[in-house]
Amino acid sequence: MRSDRQPPNLSTQVEQLAPILAKNGIIYGPTQGAISNTTVAPSIIDEFKTYHYTDESIGATMPYNIYLPKYYDPNKTYPLYVFIGDASTNINNDKAVLFQGNGTTIFATSEEQTKHEAIILAPQYTQDLVDQLGMMTTDENKWTTGLQLVTNLINHVIDTYPVDTNRIYGSGQSQGGMANIAISDRYPSLFTAQFLVACQWNTDEMKALKDKKLWILVSEGDTKAYPAMNIATKNWEELGTKVARSNMWNSYSTPTEFNALVKATEVQNARINYSVFEGGSHMYTWSVAYTIEGIRDWLFSQTKAE
Repeated sequence: MRSDRQPPNLSTQVEQLAPILAKNGIIYGPTQGAISNTTVAPSIIDEFKTYHYTDESIGATMPYNIYLPKYYDPNKTYPLYVFIGDASTNINNDKAVLFQGNGTTIFATSEEQTKHEAIILAPQYTQDLVDQLGMMTTDENKWTTGLQLVTNLINHVIDTYPVDTNRIYGSGQSQGGMANIAISDRYPSLFTAQFLVACQWNTDEMKALKDKKLWILVSEGDTKAYPAMNIATKNWEELGTKVARSNMWNSYSTPTEFNALVKATEVQNARINYSVFEGGSHMYTWSVAYTIEGIRDWLFSQTKAE
């Protein structure tokens, strides 16, 4: 119910221990002590704006972070990428979902926006919300008030910004992946495609996702997500859905090797792709997952029109 996650400490100190001879011949002596940094360079996190959404029907307020493309034009429509963080981000810091990992920020880089210009939404489920409403997701796999709040926020953003409703993409790790599944179960027309990382849900309820466009990535050593997704994918296949599978992936693969692994999965032409890292663990999965360019490209290539 409580996370000990803290913002990264970016303070540092430098001490000059010996004289330095400059090119102009001046000798600079050692410092008399350590010198602390006074500023921090801007980062991709600073490109996000933070707002607060109040849901009158629930009686709760939720912070959210949003990124708008560099050349944002309100007269155009844009894909929307929604990232929901894991439970370690449930702290009273509005930007925790941005610094906890790269599942949000990597999509805001100039390289990614050049290929996939999009609006990016990262809700922040705070400790205050945990105390008020309870956890967003639990191992009981029940619909919660927190899940409804997040869903209402997504719809608020869709109504507020020029979102291309044929291209709404969801992703998340652990709690965030569970939230993605639960929302898709209840509102199947919301997301165009989803990247589900290190997560699981009630496998009988997940049968409703048999026609969704999903890329699932777990680690073999994840004692919850791996066995649950094995059951879920088997259920989908028994219902007639094709699931693309492959030998276990090496999480230490190079970008070129990952590109080949992704292509070998895509060539199977399935709506649902299932990839497993050999070994690994629950939290390890998302330290690699969002660095895989081919999966990011696959996500943004999906449309509801197909």
